[in-house]
Amino acid sequence: MIFARALRRILTHSARPHPASSVSRFITLSGGITTCIPDGDTTVESMVTRADEALYAAKARGRDRFFSFEMQLDTVEQLAL
Repeated sequence: MIFARALRRILTHSARPHPASSVSRFITLSGGITTCIPDGDTTVESMVTRADEALYAAKARGRDRFFSFEMQLDTVEQLAL
C-alpha cells in the first residue's frame, strides 16, 4: 500500500493530460492489491484473480486509487488515517 500511494502521488504530480477521458482531465491510476501466506492451495491464477477483483473494487470506489480486500482499505482512505 505504501508503494501504491507513492506511485499514485508521482503520477498525480506529473499532471499528464488525458483529453480523451470522461473521468479526469489527467491520467489517473487504479490498481488491486492482494497478499497471502501461500499454502498448497495457493496458485498464481488465484492471486491474479483476487488482485483483479480488488482492481474493480478500487474503480467502484471512485477510481484513481488502489484497493486491498485483505486490509479493507484503499489508498485514498489510508491518506485520511
